[in-house]
Amino acid sequence: MKKVLIVGENLEIGRTEEVYSRGFSSLGCEVQLFTWKEATSSLSPGSLWGRVAWRLAWQLLGNLANNKLLEKANQFQPDLTLVISPRLVHPDSILALQQYGLVFVFYTDNPIDAHHTHTNSWVQGGFPLWDAAFIWSQELVKRLKDNGVKKAIFHPFCSDVEYHLPQRQINPVYDVAFIGNWDASRKREQYLKAIANYRLGLWGSNYWNTHCQESSLKGLCQGMCSYLEIPQFLGSAKMGLNILRPQNEEGHNIRTFEIPITKTLMLSERSQVLLNLFAEDKEAVYFSSPDELRQKVEYLTQNLTLIESIAEAGYKKALANTIADRVTEIAHLYQELKLSQCSDSQILQNYKV
Repeated sequence: MKKVLIVGENLEIGRTEEVYSRGFSSLGCEVQLFTWKEATSSLSPGSLWGRVAWRLAWQLLGNLANNKLLEKANQFQPDLTLVISPRLVHPDSILALQQYGLVFVFYTDNPIDAHHTHTNSWVQGGFPLWDAAFIWSQELVKRLKDNGVKKAIFHPFCSDVEYHLPQRQINPVYDVAFIGNWDASRKREQYLKAIANYRLGLWGSNYWNTHCQESSLKGLCQGMCSYLEIPQFLGSAKMGLNILRPQNEEGHNIRTFEIPITKTLMLSERSQVLLNLFAEDKEAVYFSSPDELRQKVEYLTQNLTLIESIAEAGYKKALANTIADRVTEIAHLYQELKLSQCSDSQILQNYKV
């Protein structure tokens, strides 16, 4: 595997496609990227006209972007194409890309739920075509297979040790830091309300101020947190809080690694995948209700030595789950599938003889 084409939304630092491009480059691969943002730059979905046009004619506009994708692939001739954002990939494009090499997809969202930003007819039509599909939930691996995906693989998120280094403050300003947007399920409100009487640092979109219904949280949000600011904000607190969105409850999210890699204790909503990734009360602390969260925060703020011990163990586990580890796993699968293809081809040749 010498040449890797990565397909994603855009190239902002910290985007999955950007992180994986660095990972494959470090592995010694020649990497090129194709982004939907660049391919559709003449019509920005962020503008009013752009949103209307995408809603009414997304398939037409998507087909134009797919033509650009195939032109890129024809010029580059990739051994492997890794698609991070498959919503605009037409099923026919998957077949066309397979003329050059294997084609993998990493579903960073749940492609089986009904949300329009996660799935559509093209996503569903692509299920049986990918050479391999990666996802962050073992339960969703089973469901992908039930939906026709021939090779679905559990693939956790990872630590970014290039940008997320510990920046611990000697005297943390906050007891708990939460980096995350307001969620319409209001679950995050209920959890944060339970610990509002502690020193709580909150970063996210302005929806915390305009949509949040809990008076104890009004005006608490300090604005958005950039990818590069994550270690600084987590370092300003004794603990980093991880509350899963409903779609991630069957798995985990990127915050699973962003918190411990900064050597901050991860206090996370409990899921089986998370328990398998970070041992409970040894490498992370978990909760399943607002009351349990409040009790854990109360106990931990009185046991700073325990916080440091668990944070250190979590940090070591996070160091064993970097982008280098993830791209190596993909490279091994690539070799395995290529050998299988060669064996099948040899069998067919012998049969013809």
